[in-house]
Amino acid sequence: MTGEAYDHMMAAVVLAAIFVASVVVVPSLSYVNLLYLDQQQLQNIALSAMKTILFDEGYPTNWGSMHGANMFNQSDVKRFGLADAKDPSLYVLDPNKVQRLANNPLGNITYDRVRELLGLSGYGFSIIFRPLFNVDHYVAPPAYSGDQKTATITFNVNVSRYDGQPVPNAIVSAYMVYVADTSPPITHTAQYRTMTDSLGRCQGSSEVSASAKILDIVVFFKVTVGDRSTLVVQSRDTQTPDDIAKINVVGDNIVLTNPPIKIDPPYPSRWILNIQMYNFETSINLLNGSRTNPYKLVYGSGYGVWSQAFEGLDQTEPAILIFTFDAVDVGRTLILLIGPWGLWSAGGIVQLNSGPVSSGASASIQRDVIIAGMAYIAELRLWKT
Repeated sequence: MTGEAYDHMMAAVVLAAIFVASVVVVPSLSYVNLLYLDQQQLQNIALSAMKTILFDEGYPTNWGSMHGANMFNQSDVKRFGLADAKDPSLYVLDPNKVQRLANNPLGNITYDRVRELLGLSGYGFSIIFRPLFNVDHYVAPPAYSGDQKTATITFNVNVSRYDGQPVPNAIVSAYMVYVADTSPPITHTAQYRTMTDSLGRCQGSSEVSASAKILDIVVFFKVTVGDRSTLVVQSRDTQTPDDIAKINVVGDNIVLTNPPIKIDPPYPSRWILNIQMYNFETSINLLNGSRTNPYKLVYGSGYGVWSQAFEGLDQTEPAILIFTFDAVDVGRTLILLIGPWGLWSAGGIVQLNSGPVSSGASASIQRDVIIAGMAYIAELRLWKT
């Protein structure tokens, strides 16, 4: 009898354990499985969307530069994709299309329109393009000679990945662009090359000279690791590209627009004196302007936008465009700008939708891409709304 009672008690304990497992453990396992399936579904949808974004040219295939220089209607874009129709290589993107994602004064495609074209109803997402390497740099104010015909430029650069890991043995090429006060003004370029140490750091100093007084200097850096390069344009506290003009390239067209008004009327004029295309080794003169109305940019008075077509520019894909302005609003002096602004502003980061993820589950896909000859990381984040 005692043995039977013991058996009954053990059976009761086992049944109770099974009941507790069915009530507590099984639902927990089901929740974990559902969460895994939900995450896997997001990952699959993100992968499919990323393939469309990077491999599809969209329709029309030239939608980033269609309608010429200053006419863009996002409703004319019937299929979304950023691939470069002129290059059959994978992961090569059209810079004209990429720049339509940002707040482009010539018109941009909105987040809602992209979501509609990608068929992502019920989901939120963000698209971010950032340079492959994070390049922190400091350029000291130029040390001029007494007659200001020579200047010494000193800089420090720190190259790392976005996870903070230093990049040793990176080739850092510093390109110095400076303009001399001649008539007409002459724009010069000089180069200094060095390499990062084991901590991803380097520094350099270079002297530049001209036949006349040097009025403005801009430094930009090309950082190369293997066959991948990142381009960074110097930022300056007192004068930045946004102060004078926004530089846009749309197909074969160079378009200059006024930045938001920061000064009170009367608005001073700015004139384009010279445009050069620079591809790191050679410089090609595109335009010689003058202090006349055809080259004027000013708020109001019908000169708020300046545009000119340069045949073959789109095929050439210039690395850098160098502009020399007669800038009245900073004291009638020669000012250099580097463009196009859409790729070099905000640290070279282009982003569509910076809003936060609205739910716990999300998926993130990253791929290395090439835009205008430079290496970028393309990231797509996706979540349920």
